[in-house]
Amino acid sequence: MSEQHPTSPHRRPFMAGITEPKLPDSTPVAPVPPLPGPENPVLELDPEECWDLLIGTMLGRLAVSVRDRPELYPVNFLAHDRRILIRTGQGTKLAAATVNSTVALEADGRSLHSFWSVVAKGTARILQTQAELARAEAMPLHPWTSTMKTTYVEIVPTGISGRRIALAEGFRLER
Repeated sequence: MSEQHPTSPHRRPFMAGITEPKLPDSTPVAPVPPLPGPENPVLELDPEECWDLLIGTMLGRLAVSVRDRPELYPVNFLAHDRRILIRTGQGTKLAAATVNSTVALEADGRSLHSFWSVVAKGTARILQTQAELARAEAMPLHPWTSTMKTTYVEIVPTGISGRRIALAEGFRLER
């Protein structure tokens, strides 16, 4: 699973402490975001970092309420334009998202020395107009399974938060 969007400044998570390279015209490259470490193992991510991570991720968990009970469903998704798009078929998750439109989407990933988790909370709605459906069809969001997924659900987040957490020594990956 790719952790970051290719153009994100978070693409270089292991360069902490290294002098930033200069572009040919001496324009500095965007600074590397702070990384968690032994002195500060948990870092809160700002909304921009959260969106950068979601844009580079395709798999998450949709949290909905079904008969007043929490349910989680694995979903592939597309984050774009400060919204999240899910393609789904008829069933429990679609019914739950339409009956109780307040949902959350959680995604996470890891790098060599840390892992991250992002949660977007908001309102879900089924796309219905021809214009909305045409835009959704043009997006690079394809089902991972052979089941029919003909319904698009859009989540408009009202809040997004995330954390980057340092891995303990025994859980770090070697290059």
